Amino acid sequence: MSKKSGFGLMEVMVAAVVLAFLIIGLNLLQMGNREAILRVRARDAANLVAQHVLDSLGAIGINSLAADGDNMVFRKPGYKAPESKLDIAFDVKVALLDSTYSADSTGFTVASSAKAQNIYAKNLEATVSWMHKNSTQSIKMAKVVR
Repeated sequence: MSKKSGFGLMEVMVAAVVLAFLIIGLNLLQMGNREAILRVRARDAANLVAQHVLDSLGAIGINSLAADGDNMVFRKPGYKAPESKLDIAFDVKVALLDSTYSADSTGFTVASSAKAQNIYAKNLEATVSWMHKNSTQSIKMAKVVR
């Protein structure tokens, strides 16, 4: 019997198939991680948009904030995140919530806007939505504007 040295064709083929499955698996993991990172970045940008809009509305003062018929104070489709490199268009809606805050002898209490006298603050809620992979994602953020 002669001694064989090296690898046979069958061993090389099996090793190539095993390596191919490993490379495909690693590629799928990386694609999944990329999608998760894009989803997190979009959510972070939406948080920035909501915070930016609420801060801007808070800066103009409560006397300038009034709602139209369906309690919307601010509505803007196609809004881009400030200082964001993502090319995502956000749909921003800011609503004046039913309750406002009025001061009494014990501090701030929640009262109906129709009954409140000496209104010192208004409750705003921003809803930011965007499309990701053919599904609508959204966040809500609320702020009391004094």
